[in-house]
Amino acid sequence: MSTSKKSATAKSVEPVEAVVAASQETVDQVVKASTVAATKSVEKVVEVSQEQVAVAAKAGVDAFKAYEDAVSFGKDNFDAVLKASTLFTQGLQTINQEVFAIVQSSFDDNATLTKRAFACTSVQEVVALQNELAQGTYTKAMDQSKKITDLTVKIAEDATAPLSNQVNVTVEKFAKPLAA
Repeated sequence: MSTSKKSATAKSVEPVEAVVAASQETVDQVVKASTVAATKSVEKVVEVSQEQVAVAAKAGVDAFKAYEDAVSFGKDNFDAVLKASTLFTQGLQTINQEVFAIVQSSFDDNATLTKRAFACTSVQEVVALQNELAQGTYTKAMDQSKKITDLTVKIAEDATAPLSNQVNVTVEKFAKPLAA
């Protein structure tokens, strides 16, 4: 009986081994399929992550570029205003020097004319001196007025040039993206 039990046991073990082998094969296939699926999923996640990192990096670079442009734009505007202010101040100094020279010349002329008036011996000499003084004063005032006006116009042109140039640069900078 022991032989028949052994053979019955051997016969019953074979289907179990076949089931185990089949189960092992199924598990291997499931593991292999799961590994492949997981690998593909990880690769897809990595790919998407890399794309997102690239987009974020580009956005960061673009944001930094925009910040640099804004800072540069502000600095350029400040520089233009500073240059315009400097030119304006220098122009005012030139006008002040010219006005001071006019006043000094006027004092000198008045002193000379006073000496000449005291040297007059007749009313006719005083009237002639008065006519000469009126004509000279009028001519001198017109010349000095023209000189001050010309200086003022030059100062206005010089002082507004940096601002005008900066406005042109700004318009070009903002017009390029709109034209594209």
